[in-house]
Amino acid sequence: MKRIVIGADGSPPAKRATDIGLELAASTGAQVVFVHFSTLAEELFQEDPQNGPSQQRIEEADPVLHQAAEAARARGVPAELKLQYERGTTKIAAELAGFAEGLDADMIVVGNRSRSEVAEVVLGSVSHELLRISPVAVVVVHAVEQKA
Repeated sequence: MKRIVIGADGSPPAKRATDIGLELAASTGAQVVFVHFSTLAEELFQEDPQNGPSQQRIEEADPVLHQAAEAARARGVPAELKLQYERGTTKIAAELAGFAEGLDADMIVVGNRSRSEVAEVVLGSVSHELLRISPVAVVVVHAVEQKA
């Protein structure tokens, strides 16, 4: 395995997906690419429209990707940070799948927020859409349920 794309959004399931993706990367020698879809992307790309933001600038500005980068450094896993424009669920899934395919990634790891079935139908689900359309293997990580 050479490259794993990890969807990062700061949610507990995404943080767990980061842990699992980094564990897989550490055990296989793979590089990880963290991708966060955020409205912050527009602001950062306006700072340098020709080249886009540097890895350092992304990490400084985006707390989600900063935390992911820290986790990767702690495990000794090489990581790249990608900040993308936030769009609807279907577009995020399609962009993530296309991005992973373009990088020749071996796997995409994402968290699942485990919404109700009604919420999934109304709001959609990036993880479900990825499972449906991705040409790259997808690992969906569920939130850990808290015991009462």
